[in-house]
Amino acid sequence: QKVICYYESWSSYNGYNPEDFDANLCTHVNYAFIGLWEDGNVRVEDDSLDIDQGLYNKVTGMKQRNPNLKVLLSVGGGSDGMAQLFAGIAADPAKRGALVGSASYFVSTYNFDGLDIDWEYPFEADRENYITLLRELRALCNDHGWLLTVAASADPSGYAYNIPQMVELLDWINVMTYDMYAAGNNWVNAGAPKAKLAMGVAFYGRSFKLSDANQHGLHAAYVGSGVGEGAPSYHEICESYGDWTRVWDDEQKNPYKYSIDQWIGYDDPDSIWIKAEYIKTNGFAGVMIWPIDGDDVHGKCGIAQVMLKHVNGALGRIDCC
Repeated sequence: QKVICYYESWSSYNGYNPEDFDANLCTHVNYAFIGLWEDGNVRVEDDSLDIDQGLYNKVTGMKQRNPNLKVLLSVGGGSDGMAQLFAGIAADPAKRGALVGSASYFVSTYNFDGLDIDWEYPFEADRENYITLLRELRALCNDHGWLLTVAASADPSGYAYNIPQMVELLDWINVMTYDMYAAGNNWVNAGAPKAKLAMGVAFYGRSFKLSDANQHGLHAAYVGSGVGEGAPSYHEICESYGDWTRVWDDEQKNPYKYSIDQWIGYDDPDSIWIKAEYIKTNGFAGVMIWPIDGDDVHGKCGIAQVMLKHVNGALGRIDCC
């Protein structure tokens, strides 16, 4: 089974660089992100970092440490306005052509192995155009032997996904099954084969400021986001909030932490093992991780890359833990 690792390029500014990761713990790395111009051409997000400092080459250079590793260039992301850019490009044949041509240039030039399209999210007016764009990108990828994947919402019913066409055109679908309250079988129920679905896990938590410091259980009232701007990374949780009270919820198979009026729900090595084991047992394509730089990369709390190692251990890829 696959271990698909999204790497946030901007984390390089915080000391999380491609060379810091064990390249054998991922089967695929997705470089997040390259953006878009209104005319359809892909847009380098940070010229200084991505090109001048060589971050594209550093990420694809991870293949020197793991010859079986595939590195994909992820286009788009969840930033403001990106969905509208995608919609305008997908609706226009000339703009689609510009996207295909410019993406081809970057994949070829920087030794990527394919493309991941992160359109958050296509709406009903985009339904046919989304598939048309994917079909044109599939033709490009077939010509070069490249992979083509997408990141998609955990709930396909809320967006304009033609699931049979997506299954046909894509190598697999990265399902963003995090920040969720519901179960993760929506895609299966909608007819997608498990072998085409990589289920997402988060190397970050969600934090809240509680309305009442004495009420800290699940469903407790809150008044706003908490520490880490509402989404602290796992390494931030273990480094900065390690002395908070930890509670294991055996129904959810997940921990949470609290201190006075602050609360964090998150995954730790114990819960991430359970999730990865579930993904393996149920025959999904693999585990998708957002983001690998959220892990305890440098081992400041103990074992370096402890979350990623637990994912691999649960999948039976390494002896671990």
